[in-house]
Amino acid sequence: MTRRTKTKDLNFQQLEQDDKSLQELAFLSQVADMYYNQDMLQSDIAKKLYFSRSKVSRLLTQARELGIVDIKIRQVLDRIPTVEDALKKTFGLKDAVVINSFSGDNKDERNLEMVTDFASLYVSNLLKGDITLGVSNGSAVNKVTRKINKLHNCDLKVVQIIGSGSNAHQAIESRDLVMRFSEIFSRGHCYFLNAPIYIDNEFARSQILQDKTIVTAFEMMKKCDIILSGIGGFDVQRFHTAEIIREYQTDAHARELEMKGAVGCICALYYDINGNYINAEWNNKCVAMPFEVIKNNPMTIGVACRDDKVLPMLGALRGKIVNVVITDVDTATKVLEQNAFLNKS
Repeated sequence: MTRRTKTKDLNFQQLEQDDKSLQELAFLSQVADMYYNQDMLQSDIAKKLYFSRSKVSRLLTQARELGIVDIKIRQVLDRIPTVEDALKKTFGLKDAVVINSFSGDNKDERNLEMVTDFASLYVSNLLKGDITLGVSNGSAVNKVTRKINKLHNCDLKVVQIIGSGSNAHQAIESRDLVMRFSEIFSRGHCYFLNAPIYIDNEFARSQILQDKTIVTAFEMMKKCDIILSGIGGFDVQRFHTAEIIREYQTDAHARELEMKGAVGCICALYYDINGNYINAEWNNKCVAMPFEVIKNNPMTIGVACRDDKVLPMLGALRGKIVNVVITDVDTATKVLEQNAFLNKS
């Protein structure tokens, strides 16, 4: 799903006769651009423009009604039922969504856009009634969150399930994604994990995790009906280059995880090719939803695609860390092929 500026439905010849109308349209376009293109939260827009958040919400609604913002399905997404069935049968999944893959230039970016388009529709349709959603971080979850729509009446509780990074890109932080969900569902209630993603000092860790808001967040994690997460990779050469956590990760962390067979991570918690939790310093001092809670959740949705996500996704599926996967056919096919190879070896 994309949001793009739309002009063809507006009668600009008529509007040119009304400077005030043009000014209003220009202002609505500015507000829409800040929200949809610049990834600003409604609360941040309100502060910048000296408005209330409710007024920003009304302006965005007006922009959609006038056609300044056009929300549409980019195209009918081609799903591949045979590959979906193969994933479900092979790994015992609750569900699998596999869409056709692009080829050629920028295929990775285009595939990710299509995968997150469908993931947003999938998650939007699940959010109904009284429901608790846990939200991780990262670029894929950010893209899904930006495209979520309120399709049903929903009393949403949304929980931050991973601590915050240092000097990270704000738009892909779990805290900010939680706030975005809350803005979409005006009755949503947020539970924040007000702690850094990694606490090295054991005494400091024990004190911080006793904070009432953090204790509440961990309690709410156990009540999540749905978890929305990306699937992170592991590359020892690029281990501490991820913007969200690079201030915390070290070469020593990387060497230990490599030695113990890390292939991927969920909520920054690393696992091996069979989805086993790795007992390592990084994992043991990471502040995130506990690994077993993730595995035992009723619905943990993993969203990922690209060649470098094949082994991370395979580990997550073999270990039943996620029970719903949304990806493209190229990634899914390689996951199935690699699984068959490992089973033979």
